[in-house]
Amino acid sequence: MTWGVTLLAPLLICFALAIISGLVYMFFGTVLPLIEPKPFTITYCIHVAIAMFLLFNVMFNYFLCVTTKHTGESYEIVVRELAEQTNFDYPEDEHAVQEYEASYKKRMRERHRRMRERRNRANNDDSSDSDSDSGRPAWVLLGSHEWGFCMRSKQPKPPRSHYDHALKELVLNMDHYCPWMANCVGYFNYRYFLNFLIYVFVAMVYAVSITFNLFLSIDNHRRHRVYTRNQEGNFDPGAHIEKVVDPRYADLSKEERQTISFAFLICVAVGVGVFVLMAFHLYLACSGQTTIELHSNFGRKRRARHRGVMWSNPYDLGWKRNLMQIYGELSFKAFLPSAREPTYLPLPIPGERGKRKRFAGVGKRDEGVGVEMGGAEADMGGFEAEEKEKLIQRGAGRGQRPPPTEVMTV
Repeated sequence: MTWGVTLLAPLLICFALAIISGLVYMFFGTVLPLIEPKPFTITYCIHVAIAMFLLFNVMFNYFLCVTTKHTGESYEIVVRELAEQTNFDYPEDEHAVQEYEASYKKRMRERHRRMRERRNRANNDDSSDSDSDSGRPAWVLLGSHEWGFCMRSKQPKPPRSHYDHALKELVLNMDHYCPWMANCVGYFNYRYFLNFLIYVFVAMVYAVSITFNLFLSIDNHRRHRVYTRNQEGNFDPGAHIEKVVDPRYADLSKEERQTISFAFLICVAVGVGVFVLMAFHLYLACSGQTTIELHSNFGRKRRARHRGVMWSNPYDLGWKRNLMQIYGELSFKAFLPSAREPTYLPLPIPGERGKRKRFAGVGKRDEGVGVEMGGAEADMGGFEAEEKEKLIQRGAGRGQRPPPTEVMTV
């Protein structure tokens, strides 16, 4: 399956570029001369400026979505900064990595054992769930700020990171693998991905708006011909056929009609599809989730509800802070072309501690909001580990911030 995706991805990239190139050609070759026949007028220049602005932003963000790497020097810097802020002793040599792997496996075995014991006691059946958890991913058993270990890449696994089988890499804040980009969408390129969707949608809205009257007028030639013939025959034209929709487009050629129809329908289809995807990812961005976490969070909410408590996403800082985790400081400049790296660490951490050192400055830290989390030292109970996040007893007043919940070990 992985090799199929790998082979398909370059074809999809070429197809996407072909659609973009075709729409640009149709805009400058057919649509623009029809809506503004005289070049270099104010209206003509405004349309050209809008089209070029949207095209540049679409291509800029698409290029960075495709070419951004999830490994390398930037990854190593971010991972070590994150380890420092989460009090995780990052293993630097092979022997230390092997020791951490052994401690991680021991930790996971203990949590699976505790989880099975808890569920068996709850069900009063020692064998009912003995094998039900074996297929569940290990990261579900980890705390929100707890480090794991990637068995495929043989390296410490930062919180919210996942191994991608297509790239064969460990990706920070992995959201999904996109075959249209032959790349993963994650920590380093999620801003480019969101901006790409936004600019494509805006471009499609603009394209549909300027071709709408043209599309309604594609059969004007037939209406105009019948209308003229009826006039010459002294018939009442209004009784036999409607007048043309827009007299300016009464004599469109066959090629122009075909181009307008194709461009309009493509823009509507792409616009609707991209809008759905954009709305979904804006929801994820504003709620502090990835696509992978969204699926897991549904299960966590359901299990918490069965236990009589309410689960809250530990990565959700409020929609504004969540967007800042992706864009940095929120302003119009955040949506302009820029190849800068993310301002904040992959894990939401309160205050200046959540910023990368190159943006916050060394020593500029909020010492009073430390979090004692991290690798092998964290000893959370099995099933409670996945419910560790914030538990709020039902009946608590709406709008009140819940008190911190301790994790009980079995």
